[in-house]
Amino acid sequence: MLYLKRLEWPMLYFILRLFSSLPLVLLQFIGAGVGLLIYISSPRYRTRLNSNLQSAASYSGFAFAPWRVACDSGMMFADTLWIWRHPQSALKKAAIQDIEQIISLSKNGQGLIILASHLGGFEIVPRIFAEHMKATVMYRPARKSWVNTLMLKSRLHPQMEFVEANLGGVRKIKRALQSGEVVGILADQVPSVGDGIWAKFFNQYAYTTSFPAKLTRQNNVATLFVSAQRLSFGRGWLIKTELMTEKYPKCSIEACTVMNGYFEKMILASPSQYLWSYNRYKRPAGAALAPLS
Repeated sequence: MLYLKRLEWPMLYFILRLFSSLPLVLLQFIGAGVGLLIYISSPRYRTRLNSNLQSAASYSGFAFAPWRVACDSGMMFADTLWIWRHPQSALKKAAIQDIEQIISLSKNGQGLIILASHLGGFEIVPRIFAEHMKATVMYRPARKSWVNTLMLKSRLHPQMEFVEANLGGVRKIKRALQSGEVVGILADQVPSVGDGIWAKFFNQYAYTTSFPAKLTRQNNVATLFVSAQRLSFGRGWLIKTELMTEKYPKCSIEACTVMNGYFEKMILASPSQYLWSYNRYKRPAGAALAPLS
């Protein structure tokens, strides 16, 4: 058993590296097929995806298309592998709206908070900003050690530092902002108990991180919401940005609701590309119950 565990990481790493060496268009086709296969074969996965998608579709008025979402979820995994393996080629496939604004904000010396969600080719986002200055990105370690090792190894970049979502990571994020750098947060992840607030996300209460709002208030810096919408097979991604013009409300619940509203707007531009299978509405162990309405 120990021997098998020692083999697990090198073997899986080799397989994924081999897989990611394929052209993006072919990798995305394969990813779509894998996504469909998982949707068909896993009742738990299918139930969660359908439930989250149906609720948001009914509330927002977009079409309920679970098969397409399953394909796009598989392509999200394919995108991630390809971006990790071909970072420079991936940057060339990223069509960026308002690039002048991005460069200006990232180099103003006052710091900048980038907020993204699990949408499309989100892995390309920090690399775009790292092209212009140092970026510190907060992440949650994967449960499996080999997945975490793969992520960190694949994300290596001289201008990017990835910090864990813990007290040490919070301190590094704050120091980076104080130095006028860019910081990035994947802010639609379920936070740990004590770090979140129940706030509406597509009209359902989701345990939402309050850290970005606190960070903005404490440092008085700009917040830029960014998405990476996948284009047709093999063409890459369209990077869209929206600068937050208003201030967060003082009420934490209202502040988190405002943040979620920005994410909803970006997701609605291409709803099938969001990771609806993510357990966004779960209650972390020890957290208070979500409000009834």
